[in-house]
Amino acid sequence: MQYKTLGWRGIAGMVFAVAVAAGCARYVNPDITDPREARARLAADKSLCHSLANETVPPSYGEARFSPDPTIEGQTVQYLGNVLEDDAHDNVYARCLRDRGWRLAN
Repeated sequence: MQYKTLGWRGIAGMVFAVAVAAGCARYVNPDITDPREARARLAADKSLCHSLANETVPPSYGEARFSPDPTIEGQTVQYLGNVLEDDAHDNVYARCLRDRGWRLAN
């Protein structure tokens, strides 16, 4: 059986997808023209928004992320709860940055 290879386009696409998924997205604020000011303000806004997201939707860690119920139903309910919590946390963070004028660069 012969296997197909990804080729350079497939590899480039995977690298791009991993970079975006890993949080390597670039934020821009059209109201700020000075790059130094933009970097400083973005760092401050990220810190503020991260704190706001943690206060609004406190993240759970460790054993709180796992279900003591060994059934598939129990594990599924816990998994969905974790996903909903993570999404809510990310939404608060992203909304905070948007409200402060930041947009994802294309």
